[in-house]
Amino acid sequence: MAPRTPPGQLDIPLVWENEPGGDRRSAGGEEAPEPASPSVFFATIRLWLATLADVVIVVAGVGAFLALALVLGAEMSPGQIALAAVAGATAVTVVALGGVWGWRATPGMLLLGVCFSHAIPFGRACRLWAAWLACLLLAGLPLIVRRGGECTAERLAGGALSYRSRPEAA
Repeated sequence: MAPRTPPGQLDIPLVWENEPGGDRRSAGGEEAPEPASPSVFFATIRLWLATLADVVIVVAGVGAFLALALVLGAEMSPGQIALAAVAGATAVTVVALGGVWGWRATPGMLLLGVCFSHAIPFGRACRLWAAWLACLLLAGLPLIVRRGGECTAERLAGGALSYRSRPEAA
């Protein structure tokens, strides 16, 4: 006997009740189009722009800490200036580590709608963060180098990147 649905409730299968890769039919019964994946070139450019946004965010964090240090102490020695810069960079990069682990993306990646398709374990997130930190000096180029269809960042994270569409482009 089929289960009865209460009056007024729709009888629609839930997302987790559907088979993955199963029937892709729209409401009218015709075949729904496959979602378009971005070309490799545009995906690489978008990832590189996200890395450049991360560089700008780190520089802004360093500048904010330097400005705060200058406000708190009018005269600073070169050692104190260097310590303030290191503190700013550390604070911003730790936030980036939290973003990679919690939101599957760095702040720059979140700004440009790029994130990893699944959660990253903390150990992998730390390795990706260390590589990301080292690659910031080279504008992120080592992270976006592709070999075998996936970039270095995807290999370090253990998963593919997903590219969300921008609301302005829709």
